[in-house]
Amino acid sequence: MAKSATRLGKATFVQYGYGQVEPNHLSAPRNGQIYAQLPAKSDIDLLENGQFVKYDYAAGVCDFSTEAKSGAWMMVFNEVKIYEDRETDADFAMIKNNYNGRVYSPVGQTTSAVSTISDYSADAVREGSNVGYKKNFETFSYPAMMPEGTKMVPRVFYISIGDIWTTNTIMNNSGELAAGDILKIGTNGYLTKDTDSSAKGGDLDPKFVVVKVYTMPDLQPGVKVQRVA
Repeated sequence: MAKSATRLGKATFVQYGYGQVEPNHLSAPRNGQIYAQLPAKSDIDLLENGQFVKYDYAAGVCDFSTEAKSGAWMMVFNEVKIYEDRETDADFAMIKNNYNGRVYSPVGQTTSAVSTISDYSADAVREGSNVGYKKNFETFSYPAMMPEGTKMVPRVFYISIGDIWTTNTIMNNSGELAAGDILKIGTNGYLTKDTDSSAKGGDLDPKFVVVKVYTMPDLQPGVKVQRVA
């Protein structure tokens, strides 16, 4: 059993520890749709494996935005790192207080204006001095820091239609789900039972079916799910 015998995360299907993912058939490791460039938004203190976030590249963060411009939902699937013999996968989650990331890039560009970063005018290169370099890079910042208040960068997987995995990171109680039930992404990125049969799915509101009421590797209750829309 995990070091903690109590639920530590928010997913109510979990009996103890945090939510887990057992990958059964995921496309991302094969097609390269694994992302780990954006920090979690400053108001996110916890990310459990099996939770979903919006990979909002325009805003520069992962968040739970419902706006279409924030992109598709991605599943959090961090590498499990545990450091004591008595710990199991259930003891791992990405917790903000355990991280202290600050630098987004060692060389940071603060503008995307081509006219600025590609200035080869006479003034910029006069007399063969390094003035041109100064002018070219005067709008750059070394290094580029992560957005204020952000500290952790999750690894996330794009979930394609047909992908299958087993998880307990669900906002329903054990015993409330049966094979054939449809799940959606609910509050703060947790899977939850969908009662709206008219919803059509898509990357902005994907749908998942409970394939089997099952168990996790540590014998906690879990469900095998597949993305269907």
